[in-house]
Amino acid sequence: MHSITRITTTLQATQTVAWPHFAGSTLRGAFGRALRQATCITGQDKCTGCPLRHSCAYGVVFDPAAPAQPLHPSFRDGLPRYLVQPPALGACQLHAGQTQSFDLLLMPGTQAHHGLIEHTLRNAVEKELFAPGVFKLLGIQINPVPMPPASAQTRAPLSGPAATHIILRWLTPMRLQHQGRPVFKAQQLDALGLVRALLRRQLQWQQISVQKPEACTPTPSQQDLLSHAQACTLDTRQLQWHDIQRHSGPQNQKLPLGGLIGSASLSGPTADLQALLPLLQMGEQLHIGKETVMGLGRYRLGA
Repeated sequence: MHSITRITTTLQATQTVAWPHFAGSTLRGAFGRALRQATCITGQDKCTGCPLRHSCAYGVVFDPAAPAQPLHPSFRDGLPRYLVQPPALGACQLHAGQTQSFDLLLMPGTQAHHGLIEHTLRNAVEKELFAPGVFKLLGIQINPVPMPPASAQTRAPLSGPAATHIILRWLTPMRLQHQGRPVFKAQQLDALGLVRALLRRQLQWQQISVQKPEACTPTPSQQDLLSHAQACTLDTRQLQWHDIQRHSGPQNQKLPLGGLIGSASLSGPTADLQALLPLLQMGEQLHIGKETVMGLGRYRLGA
């Protein structure tokens, strides 16, 4: 069984500061800059072509090379082995002494660099977050998160209301695409589209955790899951578009990060929901959609 390492970082403001509505992009940028400064010894602008990329913490965790055997054509640029989970959405004024916490999830293959990353988080918080000295690090807590195979059941069999429907509550915007175009309207998303997005995330997880390569076309087990999805319906009336922007330093412009947020109800026969539950649990840990490294596409399951 593979596992994820969750590093919960608590920081404290040393002065009054405006905390952004969505901090995922800001936290990711601070972590990336601090990690690169701590590890890069070549001084190159980019990791492409660097002979140390496969052993350097920045190259392994933040900007990995393309896999030798990509499980999907879109994986040719490499898959980052981390994920930021920022605090809940909402801009606020943090005054001196007030705290915030965020999680950094490290994927399989990063274990050799955990010690360096823990040290790097202090620099990320105290030197790279907004401006040097705005925050100080209060503490770091490390916990493993087991990730059983997608076929394994990690919760009790569905019963009661959950036997006929499962609620998904998105905590951060979910950015999905359908036939190469962004999904802007909730009614564009159905149970089949949701499961396809989850299967794509599962394939990314298999690539990151170096599981046995599969063909790009759906395997029989994936086809079974798609069949279970076709027997279900997804009520998306409580989902709505939530617009977010982030500033890109390299491009010196604002980039859109909006997506669907709210809750959706997946309904269907108990046997079909039970079959889909492990896949839904995987997505609960790893998020789904685009820009998951910044914390987008995060949801919680309920009944």
